[in-house]
Amino acid sequence: MATLWGSRGGAVLDGEGSTEAVTSTTVLTGAPTWGNNARPASTLWWDGIAISANISDEDAEATFIAMMHGISSDVIKANNDATVWLGDGYTPSAASAGVTATAAGGAAPYPMLPFMGTLHGALGAEISDFLQGSESAEQALMDVEAAYTAAATEKGFLK
Repeated sequence: MATLWGSRGGAVLDGEGSTEAVTSTTVLTGAPTWGNNARPASTLWWDGIAISANISDEDAEATFIAMMHGISSDVIKANNDATVWLGDGYTPSAASAGVTATAAGGAAPYPMLPFMGTLHGALGAEISDFLQGSESAEQALMDVEAAYTAAATEKGFLK
C-alpha cells in the first residue's frame, strides 16, 4: 500500500517506470477518507482558473472565453488522455482512477495562499535530515518552524 501524488499513477502503471509484476497487480484508488468518511484526506491542486488583475477588461473576457472553451466537454473528449480532467466527458484511465475517485469524493482545493510557497520551502529544506534518520521528528519540526518563521517574517507574512 502506498500514498503518492496522483501524477505518479502513470509511472506506476506504464511499464517503463515499473515492472510487469507491479503493473499487473496494482490498482490505483481514491485517497482514504477522514472525519467519518466525510472527505478524502487529500486536496486538489487544480480546482479553478485564474485571470490576472492587471489586464484590460477585453483581455480578461477573451481569456475567460478561451479557458471555458479549453475545459469544454468537446475539448475534454478530444484530449481525454492528455491529462486528468474534472469536467464532463472525461473517461478515467487506470492511471487516473485514483485521482478521479478522490475528486469525486469531495476533496478540498489546496489552500494556495501566498504564504504556502514559503511553508513548502521550509519543509523541503528542513525535513530531509529526519527522512534520512539523522534527526528526530521533533527537531525537524522545530527546524521547519524556525525556517518558516524567518522566511515569513522577511516576506512580511509575520511581524
